[in-house]
Amino acid sequence: MSEHEWNRREFMVKPILWAGAASVIGKANSLWASPIIEKTNPILQRTLGKTGITLPVVSMGVMNADIPGLLRRAYELGIRHFDTAAGYQRGRNEEMVGNVIKELGVRHQVVISTKQPSHNGPRNPAQAKQHFIEGVESSLKRLQMDHVDILYHHAVDSVEDARAEGPLEALQSLKKDGKTRFLGISTHKTVAVLSEAMGMNVFDVALVMLNYTMAQDAALLDTIERAANSGMGIVAMKTQAGGTVKPDPKLPKELPAASQTALLKWALNHEFVTTAIPGFSTYEHLEQDFSVARNLAYTYEEERFLADKSFTAQAEFCQQCGKCRKDCPKQVDIPVLMRSHMYAVQYRNRGMAQATLATVAPDHGLDACGGCQSCSVTCRNTVRIARKIAELKVLAAGQLLS
Repeated sequence: MSEHEWNRREFMVKPILWAGAASVIGKANSLWASPIIEKTNPILQRTLGKTGITLPVVSMGVMNADIPGLLRRAYELGIRHFDTAAGYQRGRNEEMVGNVIKELGVRHQVVISTKQPSHNGPRNPAQAKQHFIEGVESSLKRLQMDHVDILYHHAVDSVEDARAEGPLEALQSLKKDGKTRFLGISTHKTVAVLSEAMGMNVFDVALVMLNYTMAQDAALLDTIERAANSGMGIVAMKTQAGGTVKPDPKLPKELPAASQTALLKWALNHEFVTTAIPGFSTYEHLEQDFSVARNLAYTYEEERFLADKSFTAQAEFCQQCGKCRKDCPKQVDIPVLMRSHMYAVQYRNRGMAQATLATVAPDHGLDACGGCQSCSVTCRNTVRIARKIAELKVLAAGQLLS
């Protein structure tokens, strides 16, 4: 398959995409909503914290998409929030979003968010501020817009980074100058970073990981709910656990077809979430994901899928807790390597995998891992870390991540 044809949930949803979709839709216990529901039920909408923005519960994470027509179809269906970032496809993702929105002539009908990271930039506050502002100005040029609706400080994974003086000053300056309506923070370390962000009185929106593999994490759910109650708008990412691929030949070849809508509904049935940004990259997945936007009640098949607790183990989703780090004698940044593996193998997004690997501090990345007779690192959840690192090394050796 060519890169734009890859199926991010191939192992999970293939049964429903082909072989009688029409008959499946017509059944009472079907995966998708029935034609009657689609015509009579309005699109569910929620307000994004204190911003006052009202959005459909399903939005579009554009990161993996490279087909302009997919964005047009998303708008036709009713999606009104499109999420991109400076680093996605080395800027081409923002260019595509900008071109499509301009062609449709709907800038005032949509909510556009982009993200600017500060990692690997200068540490001097004044230089970091200027670097951040220049990055956002470049994003606006690619988007062909004079402002975005939400500007995220991207991939903030420590309290220190959340409070970094340079990026904070840049964000506030950009908002004052009208380059963004609202400020956001995106993080994979939700409990620590979001707890800090709540007390800073700077951020209007938070983009956080939330999926079914985290269902037992009471601290995570409580922190997100407290942030929402404080007035912060909550946008959920990685709601489908990164698009699971078959991790082990001994496991069943395919999960039930209802898996993806069940996972998306699970996240959205937490009312503190305003909207989710699933990263679909095919028309089939667009239609599938947006089908939940009119009805969050579980179908029979979806209930059966969620009742089968084996999914969490099969997904091997890294929750970015970081507890594995202390096990490694080489101090390898394992959480970042696990995210890189997800982007490379599950998303099939090599560019994003490369960019993520590039954020690792020197001597703590893939090259630092090696020489141990056996891996002493143990995941506190279900990830087989050694296996995933070995796969990353194979990809790197084949120059697929270089």
